[in-house]
Amino acid sequence: MKRKLLCMSLIIVLIASLLAGCGNGDNAPSEDGKGGKSEGDKVMIVRATGDPMTFNPDTIPDDYAYPIVQNIFNRLVKLDASKQIIPDLATDWDVSEDGKTITFNLRDDAKWHDGEKVTSKDVKYTFDTIKENESYYMSSRLAIVDSIETPDEYTVVFNMNRPDVSFIADLGWYGTFILPEHIFNNGQSWEDNPASKEPIGSGPFKFEDFKQGESITLVANPDYHEGAPKLDKIIFSIIPDDATAVEALLNGDIDVLDSVPAANVKELEANENIRLALNEYPSPMRIIFNLNEEILQDVNVRRAIATAIDREEISQKIFDGIQKPEYNMYPSLIEWVSNSEQTAPKFNIEEAINILEEAGYTKDADGYYIRGLTIDVFEDGGYPDAAKLMEATLAQAGIELIVQVHEFNAWSEKVDIQRDFMLELQGGFMGPDPAALQKRLGTGEYSNYGDYSNKEFDELLEKGAATGNQDERAKYYKKAQAILAEELPYIPIVAYAGYDANNDRFINLPIDGEGKWGWSEYTFTDIK
Repeated sequence: MKRKLLCMSLIIVLIASLLAGCGNGDNAPSEDGKGGKSEGDKVMIVRATGDPMTFNPDTIPDDYAYPIVQNIFNRLVKLDASKQIIPDLATDWDVSEDGKTITFNLRDDAKWHDGEKVTSKDVKYTFDTIKENESYYMSSRLAIVDSIETPDEYTVVFNMNRPDVSFIADLGWYGTFILPEHIFNNGQSWEDNPASKEPIGSGPFKFEDFKQGESITLVANPDYHEGAPKLDKIIFSIIPDDATAVEALLNGDIDVLDSVPAANVKELEANENIRLALNEYPSPMRIIFNLNEEILQDVNVRRAIATAIDREEISQKIFDGIQKPEYNMYPSLIEWVSNSEQTAPKFNIEEAINILEEAGYTKDADGYYIRGLTIDVFEDGGYPDAAKLMEATLAQAGIELIVQVHEFNAWSEKVDIQRDFMLELQGGFMGPDPAALQKRLGTGEYSNYGDYSNKEFDELLEKGAATGNQDERAKYYKKAQAILAEELPYIPIVAYAGYDANNDRFINLPIDGEGKWGWSEYTFTDIK
């Protein structure tokens, strides 16, 4: 859910002479022997933005946990820095001619952190369990799978009830990490299993320690099947506040800061010890309408709101133009399939007023056509500021919007779990394939927060997923976007782009791993 959703206000103060945090290359032991550096260790400190809700990566979408669990667990396939699919536990795969059978061949040298082998039984157990539990993130997507077979220890066969060329890409996204059957299949729910708090994975790093509100510490897995990581330890230092995180990077208290605030880009560019790399994601900021709310079931209201939002102002004032205005109903970054002709409406206050008046709305004594709309927003990432700008321009169109800002986990509980909102502002990944539209807006899908449903839209997405011809797929998906542009179950605001920063003594960062290693994966990161 792209992008990192930030919260709270706390920083762990680290010893100034730490190797990865300082420019002098010294190694100093930690005071408590935990979560710090021992003599001679190669340690990197990465900014985290909040406490993970769980260390089980398959139950709920958790942006705080995602970069951490990427280094603890593996999937069949994974996304690289360009957000494309590359192998992980699967060395290769084969799709039958009718598209209904996908066979994955697994590595035979992968082991769990406790030394047990990773086999096809773990894969089958993981996906069977997800499918059986409707609350788990990928459960609804697995409805396409009739059965999973394991003809031998290192072969997994997915038998599908319809062809879907996007399914493999989905396996590299959220909620698809392979879990150890011998640990989790003990009669307990995944939520209650101790391994959801102290995880045992098969990835390049092992879980060592979690200090709530302070840090998560991972240590290198010397037996990792792709070779022992170059770093001995990664410390994810929890720093919710952006300004504090930037200061920590400048002071050498952290080594990696993703999603640099736009206001600090020039300052960091001027520092010769810091490297910046622009990172773009198909993860637009967007408003989701809860279509169970009577007032929002009127498309005229949704269209008036969309027309009264000044994306240019939001882009320039909050993101210094780095995050560009987004009007396309599927991210314009993915050019081959994004529909640039039928889009969300442009900013026009007079037009927004006309829409409401033609629909029969009248002003009250305070000049409002509509009162009492609320929008739930999580802290940081520019989201509260963006919502305030929306509040101001909507007021000009006679629409009252009340901004409700929450700490991220509270926002997630209210919006993601309870679905208790009128409007909500979110990010979230819409790749690597346009079939992500199904996950986000398909009838009955978990991530369809607004409960949108359109039969023609669903049918177009199904047709798009069933063909391997890119030109034909684009036609189906562009028609589906045209429906979204007409009905506006959500409103795109700005496209996501941001600078990732790191101490330039480190090499082979995740951003450098196109075609080679995973997004947020530090297996090959090293010190010059």
